[in-house]
Amino acid sequence: MVLFLKNKFFVYTALASFMLIAVQCSQSSDKKAAALSQKDSTVCSSKKPLNPNGDSELALLMRSMNTSTASFRELIKQGKLPEKFPEEFLKIHTAKPTDPATSTPIFEGFATSYLNGLNKLYASPKDQLTSNFNIFVQGCVDCHQQFCPGPIKTINKLKI
Repeated sequence: MVLFLKNKFFVYTALASFMLIAVQCSQSSDKKAAALSQKDSTVCSSKKPLNPNGDSELALLMRSMNTSTASFRELIKQGKLPEKFPEEFLKIHTAKPTDPATSTPIFEGFATSYLNGLNKLYASPKDQLTSNFNIFVQGCVDCHQQFCPGPIKTINKLKI
């Protein structure tokens, strides 16, 4: 009978220990899962098809700039330029960036350079359209090297 009680005690102790360990592991893995889930949701929610940092005013404006520049490229290859200056691009100085730290005098300088390059492009004689366009696109690359390098590969493809 003593052996039976010892075995029963051992079984209950082992079972209780196992349950305690299972609960501890479950709580620990729940915390880890919650942490991973939080991390994954942060990563997933911040990833966008075109801009991994979200859709700020500046990001949306730059997407529009990219689309227009691609259109300019095709027209310039034909020796033409659109007749209407894209006035919405003047918002480059006021559009809210994804990262507020972007709003620096250096960025403002690049923004001014962008608008100057666009004005120069619109004033270009036909024989200088291609070279001025490529200079204009290089200005975009130069800015993105400082602030947001992700789109550089796409921007470089715009060169003629």
